[in-house]
Amino acid sequence: MADEQGNDPAPRPLLVNGEALKLDVQAPNGGGGDKYEPQTVEQAQATLIPQITEATEMVANLPQALRASNRVYVEAKLLPNYLAASYFPTELLAHVGASPVGSRADVGQYVTKTRRTTEQTRRLIFAISDDGLLELRRLITNGGRNRTEEQAFSQIRELDEISLPRESDVLHRSNTDQDSADLPVWEAVLHPLTSHLGEPVPLDNETLDRWTELIENEDGTLHSDYIRRVGGLTFTPVSLRSSRAASLARFNPLRVLRPMPAIRPRPRFGTRSGQSLDAPAAQQPFQTNVTVGVFDGGVDTARRTSPLFSIPTHDLTAEAPDPNELIHGTGVTGAVLYGLVNPGDSAPQPPLPVESYRVLPPPYIPGDLEGYWVLDRIKEAVEAKGHRLVNLSLGPTLAVEDDMEPNRWTSELDQLAWDRDVLFVVAAGNDGEADQATGLHRVQVPADMANGLAVGACDAPAPEAPWSRAPYSSMGPGRHGSRVQPLGVQFGGTDQRMFNVLQSDGTFLEASGTSFAAPVTTHALADLVTKLPRVNSSVLRAFATHFAERPHQHRKLQTEVGYGRQPLNFDDFLDCNPNEAHVLYIDEIERGDLLGYQLPVAEPSTTDTRIQLTLAYASPVDPAQPTEYTSASLELALRPHHLVHSFRPPKGASEKSRQLNLRSDEARQLLAQGWTPSQEPTTKTLTPAKGNTENDLRDSGKWETVRHFRTTLNAGEVELPRLELSYIARRSGALDNSPTKVPFAMLLSVIGDSEADDMYDSVRSRFSTLRPVQQARGRLRTRSSEPTSNWF
Repeated sequence: MADEQGNDPAPRPLLVNGEALKLDVQAPNGGGGDKYEPQTVEQAQATLIPQITEATEMVANLPQALRASNRVYVEAKLLPNYLAASYFPTELLAHVGASPVGSRADVGQYVTKTRRTTEQTRRLIFAISDDGLLELRRLITNGGRNRTEEQAFSQIRELDEISLPRESDVLHRSNTDQDSADLPVWEAVLHPLTSHLGEPVPLDNETLDRWTELIENEDGTLHSDYIRRVGGLTFTPVSLRSSRAASLARFNPLRVLRPMPAIRPRPRFGTRSGQSLDAPAAQQPFQTNVTVGVFDGGVDTARRTSPLFSIPTHDLTAEAPDPNELIHGTGVTGAVLYGLVNPGDSAPQPPLPVESYRVLPPPYIPGDLEGYWVLDRIKEAVEAKGHRLVNLSLGPTLAVEDDMEPNRWTSELDQLAWDRDVLFVVAAGNDGEADQATGLHRVQVPADMANGLAVGACDAPAPEAPWSRAPYSSMGPGRHGSRVQPLGVQFGGTDQRMFNVLQSDGTFLEASGTSFAAPVTTHALADLVTKLPRVNSSVLRAFATHFAERPHQHRKLQTEVGYGRQPLNFDDFLDCNPNEAHVLYIDEIERGDLLGYQLPVAEPSTTDTRIQLTLAYASPVDPAQPTEYTSASLELALRPHHLVHSFRPPKGASEKSRQLNLRSDEARQLLAQGWTPSQEPTTKTLTPAKGNTENDLRDSGKWETVRHFRTTLNAGEVELPRLELSYIARRSGALDNSPTKVPFAMLLSVIGDSEADDMYDSVRSRFSTLRPVQQARGRLRTRSSEPTSNWF
């Protein structure tokens, strides 16, 4: 923007190297009051004795054909008071030799001294021997005989129910279940055999043989070529008459039996435009060391009369191309290459190399096994070619549910994203107008990925106003550990304003759908890669969230549009206004560490300062634990003033704690009266939790891999402010103390109260270790083509 004399002002590029602002901080002492116990051990005994008695009798009568080779699977519902990983009944399970192998979502009574409410909880699933189950019955009935047993016995107060798996949890039927000439295909998921050192061990061959024999006895067919193991779970497609499903559901190692979902239908295409898109002046991508993969219906090379699609194309299916799939795949690939373009435009230079993979239509497989085949091809290609950005405008027709059972698409891609630092940009689905009472309107698998980026659709591109969610765009919330879904929305067209779908001859067709919104965001992120000196998947997710345009009443609309409308490109955000500074931190944290960073704000401040902060990280996932799906939680604390502490009154005093500056006269007086200051400065709330239960913390994002916070630091509230980041981990639902590292990115904006503030210049002069982004694309092209764990 030019000033009044027509001169261009000095540039104010986004600042990087925020990790250099690291501080030495001390971990606070453990604290907290006594835990309220909602029931006594004696009350738990009265509830559990008849249940464990019935369970042991059912196991005694369970035929060998319906059980694992040497284990039986039992479920125990936790009271919601004990959801936190620190309350996991480790001693109880260890005493009876039980291995935790999974969990299910459930509800239970959360009890305090003054109230009783119904809240989300979970059912622990554990594998146990017959002798171990009898010992559990003895312990619950008679109590402990020594100190070790008493410790295990005391943990039964955490349980509300013990039973074998319930058929209503195992067998999921569709509304259209009926027998026909063609046997329906079911997806059967079997529990892990056990767990070793916290890692699930897949089911043994002897138990699989029993499963196969049971299927054959019910006149079904096990599709053995498509058996897949993910996170200890065994996914086994089965053709079976619906009338026989209940018989199969009796198999004790079976976690869930549900109809196999089909691949999502494709949108309809409208009129072809007379005008075309001009080819870019340079077809060579700006940068070549990071590549993008597009898995869809392919590119229509037969009609390719323009250099617009001079990219590598791969036919992974031997089936003949389908015209509608080719149109869809070409349009998706065009949006990844060039973003949102219109007839008569000149195409921009592609930011990164793009490769197209035709996986549709898949080869004919009975039932709906095509989804398994497509997912296999995606995994193989990403692992072989090393793509770091992947666009998926396809997936199965399966909406996420609150009691979401393990899903192979989401689990496999989340694990691949963690292992390979790949960012999957996924279309959220087009069922936003479906029945909300049954949850069919919610985001479609694998848009519920915890390590991915789900994109819904809106009715106008940025920066046009007004805008809102496109009616067809699928809505949230997502699965546990990824509740804010979609992460954001992008223009995808509506009936009133269609999306221009680019074709291989440069002309356009018309359509609408999240299929086209997702690749527009993929293009914007690919362009961003070429403009940052250091990038990984967490950085890209942080940018997409941080600079999304939040609508009015954003909290009310979060289930519709996530964090807001994503930009068509990030150029405007790579240059700061005078009253703001955007700072990028890229680092990693080891389990149990506490990291501190300076908050780069101008001091002393005479006006209010707005803070916007986005944290993004990748997490290992546990597919067998849908209620505890993400294994890592990074927690943020903001301490605005290094001298403001919380003062606790002497024991027995009736006064409440106070927050005071250590330099104040009142603080000195209280110290003389025996008051105790906190070890660390007080924090400013970043997350507006409804309460302090574990459910509240989870709803507020405790285990989410992307979080966005906004707050205001009042004038006089700030002196040597800092951010603190801590990391806790869980495995099989319990706290995990193994040394693991998690990479993360933080994007911070400090914004002055007035546009006349010189916040940017003040931050630059005070924090000299921060470096401005150098937007020299040519320089980036000279880097090594071998990507590192941080991409480059």
